[in-house]
Amino acid sequence: MNWHWLFLFFLAVVFVTETRHLLKLRSIRDIIVFYAVWGATLLALIGDMMEVPYLRPLDWIGALVQPLSGLIS
Repeated sequence: MNWHWLFLFFLAVVFVTETRHLLKLRSIRDIIVFYAVWGATLLALIGDMMEVPYLRPLDWIGALVQPLSGLIS
């Protein structure tokens, strides 16, 4: 079974149920945070489905530290 489709279905259900709940709360901040996290999760899932190579955590750290170490030296 392809788990990606199950996760997409779950994300769709969460999107519908939480949007209705957040609209009742009328909190713009909560809506923005939810959509940002939900969108990042959806993009990560789609990227994984397409087998797009992604940076490992140490690659991110190296990309951030390398310019800083050049400035310090």
